[in-house]
Amino acid sequence: MSLRWMGLAPTLTLALACLATAPIAAQDKPQPIELKFSSWVGVGHGHHTGVLVPWSKMIEEKSGGRLKMTIYPGSTLGKPADHWDLVKSGIADMGFAALGYTPGRFPRSSVTELPLLFKSAKGGSQAVWSIYDKDLKTEFGGVKMLWIWVHPPGQFHMAKKAVRTPEDLVGLKIRSATPMTVNMVKMLGATPVTIAAPEAYNALERGVVDGTIFPWEAISSFKLSEVLRQHTVVDLYATPLMTIMNQQKYDSLPPDLRKVIDDLSGAWGAEFTGSVWDKNELEGIAAAKKVGATIYTVPAEERARWAAKLKPVEDEWLTSMEGKGLPARQILKDLRDAIKRYDP
Repeated sequence: MSLRWMGLAPTLTLALACLATAPIAAQDKPQPIELKFSSWVGVGHGHHTGVLVPWSKMIEEKSGGRLKMTIYPGSTLGKPADHWDLVKSGIADMGFAALGYTPGRFPRSSVTELPLLFKSAKGGSQAVWSIYDKDLKTEFGGVKMLWIWVHPPGQFHMAKKAVRTPEDLVGLKIRSATPMTVNMVKMLGATPVTIAAPEAYNALERGVVDGTIFPWEAISSFKLSEVLRQHTVVDLYATPLMTIMNQQKYDSLPPDLRKVIDDLSGAWGAEFTGSVWDKNELEGIAAAKKVGATIYTVPAEERARWAAKLKPVEDEWLTSMEGKGLPARQILKDLRDAIKRYDP
């Protein structure tokens, strides 16, 4: 071997060693597993800022960076009513869906939409999750259920007319979004008008509707305080929602990463989400007070009259569900017992 090649040998050996070890070094730091989370609320909504963003950070931190969640907000991947199918089909790995946007699909869980049940999102969410395994689980096949929650009770918010009794609603046009709330509004003597939440502002401003039913949070997030002057607190209804994950995606994760998700779901997720939504209510109440709006809370004795007016909604639900062969009375009893424990 020439002296020239002898001089090059150490250099070549070093270069080959570097090439050989480069892939091994790269394998020491694998790419994180990306989780696509589809959301139909915008980045300014309290659920995005108070629940989704903090929760995604918790997932990343507790997984040691091995899981990375990317949130697609504002219906980027699909309309609100599409989100169950988006996750089930794998277009999104995770997402949250409102049960009321797909009426008839989850009949057992529609018990949570009945009138005058809940007082808070936290307690209500804990109550609903506590009956999930016994009463609701069978209708959620095809996805990994992470948790169910309910938003704080919806109230009446009026542009001009004060509402103190059910009779005050007779003849008024009230924006309502789901079949159950449409039925409630009818039972109270008003005319329901189905309008999407983001369109409520223009409808109120133009007089298309006289009022709307919403939890307080919507008053600030949709800037409705600018067009509302009368608010009636009666804890009318709540809408059940669910955080779900594609079952195949969940199953594909290593056991320790599935545990990360499990630990930040279930009863913990229901309580966490409900607590955030209850705090968001304060912003809506503050917005109403800032413009000098009147807030009237229906007293207990008067609320009994509202309950009597709305009793047919419950009776119709029981008849309909029993007609489907479901143990509707037992499900409702279980929920009411849970509410006594968690949301008295």
